[in-house]
Amino acid sequence: MYKFRTMHVLQAEKRLVTSVDDPRIFSFGALLRKSKVDELPQLLNVLMGDMSIVGPRPEDPVIVERHYTEEQLRTLGVLPGLTSPGSLYYYTSGESLLTGENTDQKYIEDVMPMKLAIDLCYTENISFMYDLKIMLRTAYVIVAKLAGRKNFKEIWECSKIKTEKK
Repeated sequence: MYKFRTMHVLQAEKRLVTSVDDPRIFSFGALLRKSKVDELPQLLNVLMGDMSIVGPRPEDPVIVERHYTEEQLRTLGVLPGLTSPGSLYYYTSGESLLTGENTDQKYIEDVMPMKLAIDLCYTENISFMYDLKIMLRTAYVIVAKLAGRKNFKEIWECSKIKTEKK
């Protein structure tokens, strides 16, 4: 997967998940991440057929191996995308939960189950119109976040998600 580098090459600490205040991210890298410009090189992956525009993003292989349930593994059966409903959840809500110590554990316990439930819902309801909706929502969220917006209405396609949400 192609991306622009946003982290220092030499890192003192090893984390599986990147947090909001992650010291591994350099200043310009933070801007690239916030604007999602660091994702643009993945368009080459889309053109080569390794990725799609919309699809669940797999976690670090260590997280998949140690923490995915049998049901969550189904998200790996779909091409990963530049965006997904779960990625939107993480970008608008989940990322802000990862501050301070033990961010990997916070992610695994508090963020990942919801993110994967949303992406599982996507895999069960894939359609051109749903993909188009996710692409438009992604563009809107990126622009709104760059403009300073912090709170977003959560919109999911599955009623199951609404009732399971914490």
